[in-house]
Amino acid sequence: MIRVSDIMEKEIINVKNGKRMGFITDIDMDINEGKIMSFTITGDGGRGLFSRNGEGQVVFFSDILKIGCDTIIVNIGSELNVDEFNI
Repeated sequence: MIRVSDIMEKEIINVKNGKRMGFITDIDMDINEGKIMSFTITGDGGRGLFSRNGEGQVVFFSDILKIGCDTIIVNIGSELNVDEFNI
């Protein structure tokens, strides 16, 4: 079993593009069922997709592929665009 406090310390990585998305700042739970429905991610100090100014991205629990020791791997968004890196 894993605790909510343990989950919030893990960094979120998107498997579709390999980018760091940030850290969980809010969790939406169904307390009647005892299940996590979704969570909100904000970037890590402005280096990620979002800054810590109240904005964030909602990720549904069904998008989680793997919860590891230090990271949570999710599958959201579109595939990596090679042109993004001028390759």
